[in-house]
Amino acid sequence: MFRHPFFRVRGLLLSLVLIGVALTSGGCGSGGKVAAVVNGQVITQKEVDQRMARLNPAYRQALGGDSKRLLEEMIMETILIQEARRRGLERDVEVDKLVKEARRQILLGRLLETIREGKASELGAADVAKAYEENKKFYVEPETFRASHVLVATEQEAQQVIDRLKAGEDFAKVAQELSTDPTKARGGDIGYFSKGQLIPEFEQACEKLQPGEISGVIKTQLGCHVIRLTERKASRQLPLEEVNDQIKKQLVSQQEQKLVETFIQQLRAKAQVQIRDAANAVSKTAPANKPVAPDANLPAGGS
Repeated sequence: MFRHPFFRVRGLLLSLVLIGVALTSGGCGSGGKVAAVVNGQVITQKEVDQRMARLNPAYRQALGGDSKRLLEEMIMETILIQEARRRGLERDVEVDKLVKEARRQILLGRLLETIREGKASELGAADVAKAYEENKKFYVEPETFRASHVLVATEQEAQQVIDRLKAGEDFAKVAQELSTDPTKARGGDIGYFSKGQLIPEFEQACEKLQPGEISGVIKTQLGCHVIRLTERKASRQLPLEEVNDQIKKQLVSQQEQKLVETFIQQLRAKAQVQIRDAANAVSKTAPANKPVAPDANLPAGGS
């Protein structure tokens, strides 16, 4: 059953505020076609579409773009919020603290967005190529394996598996019949993996095999395995064309981060700050009129 992340009870209110759900503001629909009416409160199709557009990409993918499922979640939220209001929780001290903290975080996030928006310089092919050459060792695809296994409880059972395989029985059929691992449904197929993803003893056994070969009894904390290596792909250097977009995004992100850091440092340098000790004595005072070098990245005007 699909579980909406808002049903983490403690984080319910904060999650709703952070994604800007119109339902928390107490109004009715914002115009347009009515998608649902919940105890007299309207949810419009426009609100559903706007919510879908704001969703985390992973959550939107989990929904499969199904607006009907999203509408059902919004209906449940509306019912819950109506009940919270009926109980007077809008006046709850803890709720007020969470709303204020959420507003602070939203303001900070939006400020940093305005600093980054459109400020990064244009990156050319030469910039990307230079970054690739300087960091080539990080763009390497590790050696990967694909294997199937039969997992049983004892060495004796594992040896019986080996005997049946040596007699010519199909590996997938034996795995489906005898394995205690969930992969039995796929004939024991684990899929692709690289070093460090599975139990060390299992990986070490695979490293000693060539495609088509079957291991002896391999003991791990899970039990006793019989492994067949299906495929083995050698490590390779990823060519620039495969990682070009990834590098470009990294470079843009680095530029944006520097812009934000510079902006924060300049604001801090201009700010009048008094730091007081436990006795309420001023222990440090930042100069009120410390000169700050002009920066084209700082927004003009405003307070």
